[in-house]
Amino acid sequence: FVAQGCGRSTMDMVLVGEDGAALPEFKIAGSRRVRETDMVLPSLEVAGPGGHWVEVSRAICPGTPSAESQRMLEAYDEYYAAARKILHDGTTAHDAHRAVSKGFTDRGWALGHVTGHSIGMTMIEFPKIGEGIDTVLRSGMVLSMHPHVISDDGQACLYMQDTWLVTDDGGVPLADLPMKIFDGTEARP
Repeated sequence: FVAQGCGRSTMDMVLVGEDGAALPEFKIAGSRRVRETDMVLPSLEVAGPGGHWVEVSRAICPGTPSAESQRMLEAYDEYYAAARKILHDGTTAHDAHRAVSKGFTDRGWALGHVTGHSIGMTMIEFPKIGEGIDTVLRSGMVLSMHPHVISDDGQACLYMQDTWLVTDDGGVPLADLPMKIFDGTEARP
C-alpha cells in the first residue's frame, strides 16, 4: 500500500479463531500460528494518496466454516441487500441501522462494535450508523458499514465491512468484492 501512495495511514486489525469460527474480540498477536482450520477476519482500513479513508474486510477460512459462521454469512447477505436499498438520500442513520441489522437481530444475535459510521478525511466521522441516531443521510455521503455479529455464547463472530456511497437511489458499495467467506485460493483475473 505504501508503494501505491497510501503512506502510513493504515489501521489493520485481525480476528482469528479455531475450527472455522473467529473469536469476537481483537487481541494482541501471540505465538500461536494460524492453522488451516482457522477463520481469519482481516480488517483493512487505509487512507489513499488524497487522504480519504476506505475500509474493507472479508473472512478467510481455508477449511470449512463452522455452521454458526455459515448462518451468520446468510445474515450478511441480507445486510448487503438491505444496504443497497436503505442507504439513500433522506433516510436516517437509525433507519439504516435497523434495516441492515434486521437479518442478525431476527436470528437473536447481538451486534458488537458499531453498525457503521461516516468516513472521509478521518477514519471515523459523524454520524454513527446506529440505534437512535436521527441524522439524515444525504447523497454523496460515504459510509463504512460493518455490523459485527456475535454468537449467543460469545465464542464466534463474523465481521465484514464495506465502504458505501449514499445516492438518491440507494447504497453503492465502493469495492467489487462478493459477500462471501473466501477459502484463500481465489485470485483476481
